[in-house]
Amino acid sequence: MFTCFFRCTLLLITFTVKWLRLVLFAIFLMYFIEGNSFARNISISGQAIDAETETPLVDVHVYLLRQAEDLSTFRTGRTGEFRFDEIVQGTYTLRFERVGYEKLDQEVVVETDAITMTIKLKHNPLELGEIVVTPGDEEGAHFEKTTDLNLSAQELDQQMGATIAETLSGEVGIAQRTMGRATARPVIRGMGGGRLLILEDGGRTGDKSASSADHAVTIDPTTATNIEIIRGAASLIYGSGTLGGVVNVKREAIPQTLPHRPTMNLTFQGESVNSGLTGTTGFTIPIGDVAWRMELNRRGTDDTHTPIGVLENTSLSQTNFSTGVSMVKDWGHIGISGASYRSDYGVPGSPEGHIHGVTIDLDRQRYEGDFEYGFQQSFLEKLKIHSTYTRYQHQELEANQTLGVEFGVLTYNASALAYMRGDAVAGVWGEYRDHATGGFYWTPHTREMSLAGFYLKQKPLNQDLTLQGAIRYDIRRVEPFREGIVTRAGTVERRDFGGISSAVSGIYHWDDHLETGATLMKTFRTPGIEELFSDGPHLAVYSYEIGNAELGSENGFGTEAFLRYSAKHVKLNLTAFRNQIYSYLISTNTGEKEWGSGAAGWLWMYQYQGQNALLEGAEISVDAEIIPRFQAQLSTSYVRGTLADSGAPLERIPPLNGKVALRYVTQPLNLHFTARFSDGQHRLGEFEETTDGYIVYDAGFQFSFPWWQLQHQAVVTVENIFDTEYRQHLSRIKSVMPEPGRNVRLLYRLNF
Repeated sequence: MFTCFFRCTLLLITFTVKWLRLVLFAIFLMYFIEGNSFARNISISGQAIDAETETPLVDVHVYLLRQAEDLSTFRTGRTGEFRFDEIVQGTYTLRFERVGYEKLDQEVVVETDAITMTIKLKHNPLELGEIVVTPGDEEGAHFEKTTDLNLSAQELDQQMGATIAETLSGEVGIAQRTMGRATARPVIRGMGGGRLLILEDGGRTGDKSASSADHAVTIDPTTATNIEIIRGAASLIYGSGTLGGVVNVKREAIPQTLPHRPTMNLTFQGESVNSGLTGTTGFTIPIGDVAWRMELNRRGTDDTHTPIGVLENTSLSQTNFSTGVSMVKDWGHIGISGASYRSDYGVPGSPEGHIHGVTIDLDRQRYEGDFEYGFQQSFLEKLKIHSTYTRYQHQELEANQTLGVEFGVLTYNASALAYMRGDAVAGVWGEYRDHATGGFYWTPHTREMSLAGFYLKQKPLNQDLTLQGAIRYDIRRVEPFREGIVTRAGTVERRDFGGISSAVSGIYHWDDHLETGATLMKTFRTPGIEELFSDGPHLAVYSYEIGNAELGSENGFGTEAFLRYSAKHVKLNLTAFRNQIYSYLISTNTGEKEWGSGAAGWLWMYQYQGQNALLEGAEISVDAEIIPRFQAQLSTSYVRGTLADSGAPLERIPPLNGKVALRYVTQPLNLHFTARFSDGQHRLGEFEETTDGYIVYDAGFQFSFPWWQLQHQAVVTVENIFDTEYRQHLSRIKSVMPEPGRNVRLLYRLNF
């Protein structure tokens, strides 16, 4: 076994090195052909602080200008720091803008040495303060966005939930798949699981949240610095099956900038619906050219209260620790990090599964390495190499502490990305996974080997029209350690897959306020190990799961058109989409039952099948300033899922839903009243149940203030004010209990 593992790992490394050599050779060949010359490039960095309190300022937009042309944009995080690399000699203007502060222009003369500065911004209490979802991110700042989203630090605090899915649930087009609050995972445009990647600092999480509704995402939202949703061509950098998009949670476990002084953050979160308490603290210390980051997160809750009673076995105990160190130079940085995530949570019982529920003990160890080098030449901007090793294990225990199911996954992956001038990215990615199961779940011990190469390019055709294109090729081998075994899923044997993913987008700017665009996308997704070979009772999801060893690849063809209008007092976003998916892999109730372990007795048998499916819908959001300081927001989305061959409804599709929000906004204070609504879902799969519509009301405030030379942020929200009984269609436990009742939530954050 060790010899096979060593050979597979060596093979993966050899393939990755060969791909990397080819990419680098092509890059340098293009460089010499074009005859580009070397130039002396400098960095400009610094920190934006409040002129009165001298505390760091988040969400400061820093623009690098030269002769009135915007060369690059940076948005500061919680440390208030900004950085521009690869600056050639000359005279520039740095423009600093933040809501509630006076705009500041600073002239900078770049000669031979790196420039470091501290910028003090003064309050401007007459300026309207607003909290917005801003497109764009630092890593892909040069690439125009299609329908991407990026939560600012302020909005992240305002929407902070117990999970990543709950935090994002207020955004248009996003729903939650749940089996209790601890297991929530986002669903975008009706697509979840393997069609929606969740990343941590741009890398795979290594957990099993995509494979089953009872598996939790191993990221606590209070540790995030921001969350971005990437769609279209840029999403193919991260994976081939990204028709639903990519959710990238930025935690900055490995520092990429060097703070001017030690910084520290403290976050406290509490909620009444489950007596939940969460504490997160982290600090970054500069030691010469080295930055050291450490963070500790602890979350604990009791069972969740609903309007009709307590949802038993939904308590949670979670501990998350990480530390990282990096050496930061003018040319870039190199660093490593290690993290431990431990979570013990309950999945509520059901007459369909285990009557008393199941407890899941989850443990993940994660180690990362990150290297970034900026080249001082005019063609190749920088090279990024990232590697991750993850050890994941969880056990599902019955009420008498008998082991039901055990999963263990070892994941090794590495990527190399070359960022080129002219807005282009080329790279390779490779991964090795060792997947084992135990208990009453008889999926065979299997390994996966994956390798991919990709290229992303943006080209402005004129000052109004910009095109983006991306192409990616993936190969993947699924190889059981023992072949020839015959199970309910079929004959267990090696499977090889390969396919192309591609996308092209066009964005047209009609004027300074209006832009339209469209994206055509082709995706490729291979079946996972569970979809191929699973065989056994899975009590936590109330089912007997059977794979299908004959499954082929899933191919998606997506079309999206969007319109954005932005003026001084109104913003409008409108999107229509159509996603045709061939061999859509779905776990379908066979209508038969099989004996399960424990108190469950007979379980419904679910088998994975590939069917042609069509998902189409629309999203709309409008933000308007009604009168000074008063804002209104409306957002709504609709998805219709259909099995193309039979015309029957596709199961587990969210109904029409959205929200209406009213806000009163001043510089230190933001008041809001929100109505969340959903239509009933009556387009049902064969074994689904109808879900009624609802309207739920929330209210709260967000308050930022300096005190004792420190920056404080407090958010108080009352959710479900009237303790309304309602059910979410994507909840797997809606027949047992409704959604949580009235909940008073407090978030307090301190940065210093």
